[in-house]
Amino acid sequence: MKRKVVILLTALFIFFSNFAQNINQYGAPKKIIVAGKIDNFDPNKEVILAVNRIGFSQEKVQVKADSVGNFKTTFESYIPLDAWIRYNNYQANFLVMLHPGDSLFVHFDGKRQRSGNKMFNTILFSGDAAKTNQYASKFQQMYYSMYGESPKKFKAIQKYNTDQYIEYLDNKLQKSQKIFNKFVTKHQPDDESKKWAQLYIECDYYGKLGFVDIRRSVNNPGKNTEPKGISERLFNRLPIDTSMFISSYALSMFSNSFSFVYPYEKMYDILTNRETVISGNNRDSIRIFHIVEFTRDPLLRQIALTEIFSKELDFFRIENYKRFYDLVNTHIKEPFLKEPLHQKYIQIKPSIENPQTNPEAIIKEVADLSINQIMDEILQQNKDKAIYVDFWATWCGPCLAEFPNSIKLEHELKDKDVSFVYICLESEEKQYKAILDKFQLAGQHYLLSSKQSAEIRNHFGISGIPFYLLIDKKGVIMEKGSHLRPLYIKEKINNLNR
Repeated sequence: MKRKVVILLTALFIFFSNFAQNINQYGAPKKIIVAGKIDNFDPNKEVILAVNRIGFSQEKVQVKADSVGNFKTTFESYIPLDAWIRYNNYQANFLVMLHPGDSLFVHFDGKRQRSGNKMFNTILFSGDAAKTNQYASKFQQMYYSMYGESPKKFKAIQKYNTDQYIEYLDNKLQKSQKIFNKFVTKHQPDDESKKWAQLYIECDYYGKLGFVDIRRSVNNPGKNTEPKGISERLFNRLPIDTSMFISSYALSMFSNSFSFVYPYEKMYDILTNRETVISGNNRDSIRIFHIVEFTRDPLLRQIALTEIFSKELDFFRIENYKRFYDLVNTHIKEPFLKEPLHQKYIQIKPSIENPQTNPEAIIKEVADLSINQIMDEILQQNKDKAIYVDFWATWCGPCLAEFPNSIKLEHELKDKDVSFVYICLESEEKQYKAILDKFQLAGQHYLLSSKQSAEIRNHFGISGIPFYLLIDKKGVIMEKGSHLRPLYIKEKINNLNR
């Protein structure tokens, strides 16, 4: 008996020693080069590299291409990962696999195809991992040709209860597995692309598994099917290993679902059994401590915790990172997680503590004004000018994602008779000023109280943000809605100036 115990303990020691060695092999970050050529290139269309970083939000790098479609960009990474190459608002959209130190060249046709899948026939790779990426391209073409949901089906899915939704996801996963098997049989891919493709079909499953009405169940206990059993399915996918890094898109989907679902199931228990109201820091604490306590997979624990703190920092909320700093040091050990997380904190800390806005920005104080008075002031201050109004909030990811496009638009129209007005809703002043510091927007800025925010939402029928108004030189609202994004509004603004 003692001999068996010794053998077992020795095996466990070797396993965890090897595991620790594997996940610590990634020390300093290395440069990655992505270059390429787009045939039938339109210089007015964007090229974007969207890097999927494990534990962090997707990093979108706007790639500058020359007049004939040659482009090149560089970034650094500690670990292997994948990234989306996007052109012309998702007309071309595909994943490439990248390793620290790689230099990859991709050539494809940017001409609009009748079928989006035909674009994959034009993709050619050279450089590092070219063969592996060619296989990945073939898999994506097969997957997208069989994937898709009609608007009618999508509406039906929204009405599914928990059991129905899980059954739907299980069936979809089985169909995806058939696509994978067909891909392997037809193309005989190498091991890395095969591993990547297998993980890719799981990402949709685990990503959507995290949204089985959990939030609605937590906020409105008793009104929906009890969100039980989801975390067990996530646990069955463990362990996480370093071979999964190359599919950072899939792994991020999985870790995001895990860090969201499991603590919220615990919150559901507390809400229903103890009738306790949980919000703010208490909610954050439950998520953090349940991940620490119950996540036995050491790498997943670090990823899930990094993800929570990183998202807080994305919205310029540094309190929890400071509050749980000892916990971060204790439980997040891997350099590819710990170092970028701390650097993010260092970078945004000055914006919180000593924000500096663009000298051309005009910060308005309107705490004592009614909504009608605010709108009257906006019209009077910008008389005989077209006005582009942007409603946003500090906690709104899509709102912040549009600000680089707003800056570009401001610059392109700087000599035109147009004013840019930014109205921030339901936000804390500290985060509001920090975001103005980061993006250095010009224009006129208004921070509304909760009451003012509710009134202006009702006044303009704002159900979601970002939301925009386009006002002509006579003060007449010509158009409004979330579709008036800065990337696509230039021509309409110019028409108002004619």
